[in-house]
Amino acid sequence: MEFVLTFHQPAEVFEINDDPVRGAEPMQAWRLYMEAMAGAGVLRGANRLEQFAGTAVRVRGGKRQVQDGPFAETKELLGGYALIDVASVDEALKWAERCPGSAVGVTMVWPVRPTPAQKP
Repeated sequence: MEFVLTFHQPAEVFEINDDPVRGAEPMQAWRLYMEAMAGAGVLRGANRLEQFAGTAVRVRGGKRQVQDGPFAETKELLGGYALIDVASVDEALKWAERCPGSAVGVTMVWPVRPTPAQKP
């Protein structure tokens, strides 16, 4: 089963992680976490997202509306994601629990809905 883990952290955590000195230790924890998932053979892909660079696109009345973002009404920002392939939601939750970001923010676990071509 595939799951997307999304990593949400407070803005001040991103500032620390981006600092070459203060961010060294927390980013090492992230590297070890990703290496653990890769070593276990469950990691299918992962990326950090560029903060404050998102763009919202809506179509209303047949017209495109484009607006710079992000516009989350939260103190936590989406910083990245990982696509994992594990046997169960319980295993996905265990990986989310191990995430360094879960100690300062939240890791969301999203089941991936198979496309019709992927269904057994």
